[in-house]
Amino acid sequence: MEISQYFIELRKLFERLPGIGPRQANRFIWALLDFDADSQKKLGQAILDLPMHMQRCTVCFRVFPIQNSEKVCSFCAENTSKDKSKIMVLEHDSDLLNIEKTKIYSGLYHVLGGPLDPLEEHSAVRNHIKALYERVLTFSELQKNGEIILALSPTKLGEFTAEYIKKVLEPLLGGKTPKLKITRLGRGLSTGIELEYADELTLKQAMDNRK
Repeated sequence: MEISQYFIELRKLFERLPGIGPRQANRFIWALLDFDADSQKKLGQAILDLPMHMQRCTVCFRVFPIQNSEKVCSFCAENTSKDKSKIMVLEHDSDLLNIEKTKIYSGLYHVLGGPLDPLEEHSAVRNHIKALYERVLTFSELQKNGEIILALSPTKLGEFTAEYIKKVLEPLLGGKTPKLKITRLGRGLSTGIELEYADELTLKQAMDNRK
């Protein structure tokens, strides 16, 4: 099959999506070619309009729908009903949605955007961990009697990320913040399972047994 440079560049763009390799990207392109012209235009316009309708919170980095050009989501707003003494650190927005469905957690969140890759010295995940440090440093509720819950998938990269975060936050433990603690989700999550695929009962057990 003769492949144009345009096809190659378009495939590279699709491959930037999570879990999409060359074969899946090829299928996307072929499928889009079978769309009628109106559907192609609607899809293209929907992608162009995405920043006007959804964005990431500048505090916790979760995706939220934009209503009035706000930069902070309802969870992080000053009038939030969320418990400000707890921050749960997650890898993905899908993990957050899964936790919210259980209705067993009422605190704040911090979305990393994925596990930390030790080979990437400069990444959004590292920047989000740095932002977590700044949040803990400035949140008085956390310093009084706070808890950082590392709700990361029990995979190799998830474990590496958890240990890295502990090391980053270590200077904030003790001293002026003796009651601040870092916990991990407890038993209930099987080793290697992605958090976004865990059922509600499993998540509840993991929350109840965190340590």
